Amino acid sequence: MKRNIRLITMITCLFYVLMLFPSLFVIAANDNEAYKAGYSSGLWEGIDSAYSDLEDLKSKNYYKVMPKDKDIIANYDLDKETSTYRTSFVRGFKDGFREGYNTTYDNPKVEAKPTNYDEALGYQMGEVSGYNDYYAGKANKWTNGVPTTKKLIEMFELTKEPNAYKNSFITNFKAKFQEGYEFGYRQAKYEPFITAIEKGAADGTKFGGILGSNFGRMDYYNSSVNQWDRDLPSDDEIKSIFLLNNDYDDYSKAFLTSFKKAYREKYEEAYRTANVNYNTLLFEKGYAQGKDIGLVKGESLARIDLLMGKSNNENRHNFSDSNIINEYKLFNENEKYREGFISGFKEGTKTGYMTVYQNSNFESFISKTETQIVPISGAQVISGDNKMMLSIDKGIFYNDIVVSIDKLIGSNISVKLPSRDRYTKSSEPYAIKVVNSNDGLNRDKPIKLSFEYYGPQSGGIYKYNNNAWIYLPSKIDSNSISTLINPKSMNNNNGIYAVFIDDKAWNPDDLRGHWAKDEIIAYLRRGIAGVYSDNTFRPDIGITHGQLIAYINKVYKKELEIPENIYSAVTYEETEELMKIATGDKSFSWIAIAEKIMNNKDKRAKSYDSMDNYITRAEVVYMLYYLNE
Repeated sequence: MKRNIRLITMITCLFYVLMLFPSLFVIAANDNEAYKAGYSSGLWEGIDSAYSDLEDLKSKNYYKVMPKDKDIIANYDLDKETSTYRTSFVRGFKDGFREGYNTTYDNPKVEAKPTNYDEALGYQMGEVSGYNDYYAGKANKWTNGVPTTKKLIEMFELTKEPNAYKNSFITNFKAKFQEGYEFGYRQAKYEPFITAIEKGAADGTKFGGILGSNFGRMDYYNSSVNQWDRDLPSDDEIKSIFLLNNDYDDYSKAFLTSFKKAYREKYEEAYRTANVNYNTLLFEKGYAQGKDIGLVKGESLARIDLLMGKSNNENRHNFSDSNIINEYKLFNENEKYREGFISGFKEGTKTGYMTVYQNSNFESFISKTETQIVPISGAQVISGDNKMMLSIDKGIFYNDIVVSIDKLIGSNISVKLPSRDRYTKSSEPYAIKVVNSNDGLNRDKPIKLSFEYYGPQSGGIYKYNNNAWIYLPSKIDSNSISTLINPKSMNNNNGIYAVFIDDKAWNPDDLRGHWAKDEIIAYLRRGIAGVYSDNTFRPDIGITHGQLIAYINKVYKKELEIPENIYSAVTYEETEELMKIATGDKSFSWIAIAEKIMNNKDKRAKSYDSMDNYITRAEVVYMLYYLNE
């Protein structure tokens, strides 16, 4: 059964070889009989070898499986033939083998599974035989090609079948062979005529369409009316151009008919398409260019509104048609281009504005909050927008803590910004929260807070406290500004910080290099301390009673009375008593402050010599700053 299916498949493939390459048999019919016999034998073996390679999943290589010359000679008993016959047979065999193999490998057919093998085999072998006889120049006589009864019995091993099946097989095979033979013979005979007509029609349609499209476009762009036959070539011109007199008459007639039909169709189509495309191009070109320019314009306007803190409202930037025409010099443009440009510009402006504004808000919200667990070994916590950083060194906190940084944005935040008459905002406000499971910390080891900064020396970091912004001693580097914060002030507390530039910032010359410079400048900027008329602070002179009480009243919100006519210096002992009153802490001791000055500033107070010595202005400012920061 498998052998029969394989045979049917090979015959089917051979049929398609004949259909695809009928010229092969024309060539064979014009050669000598030896070549034709060799070609036919090689064709069958090539088909069989291709299927073997396909079944074994081998790559395509006919040369590898083609029999050698000596094997061909041996297999077909060519030793008994003349050398001329033998040479022609081998040449034909190789040509047939190559064609059969390559065609079958490239166009394999699914194995047929007929229910009636006798009819399928008979019809297909008859069809092949009919094709072969026609191209060999033989008469239409199927009886000359049908295998004999003996050959059929031998070919299909019918001796192994029951007599009834064998007789039925032979009868049905020959009947179908005749049917297939006559169909194949006549198809081979008349197919060229049909092919010529179909090919002529296809070629005429192709070239007529090309020329018609060309002249249709030319007439439109030359402002000529739509007249399809204005430049249509005559029949003789068409025949001359495409050498139709050298081809079949049927091909020529079909070519001419289809050429004219396609010429008209494509001419009119091209003429009308050119009209539509031209006007569409003007509008679309204007629209595309207007939209591109509008996008840029809208993006620019959105960035300006964002910078100025304005709401998301693109309608505040409406442009009239005349504004657009004047700004972009559209006076001399085609009307359709101008209309397209204005339409595109308005759409692009809105799109560009909304895209930038919304993306900016989205990016701001994404980077708004950053939360991080800081281990006892310390870490750096950077805000979501990378513009602010908190540096917490090891040993500041005795437990792991949680730090949250929240950038305050929008018009509905409750933070009041300082007066614009004096202060320029140089950063957004950031709320910092430190959550500590207990109060264990080293208050003498500060936390460093840094902002990205490129402004003047009058810039500073400020903390929001009781609806007011309090200056913190700040250090300015090439690309940042930083301050040191007492960790106690952050422990389990919220703090809001920002950078402002103070147009009236004091920086007296006599504070340069002074040990209490940062604290003094902080109190000067906060308005707690002041300078003398010569713009000096005089940090190392003794503070007067009036100045000391004035400082205490401002820091502790007291109303201690300033004694009249007492402007003399104040001793450490007197200062200690005043601070007990101001703080309400009867155990207050100046000695503790002196130790902090010694440890933190490497400065020895004169109180170590005697508490009756006078306290300096710098020592008072440091004391108040340390106690209340």
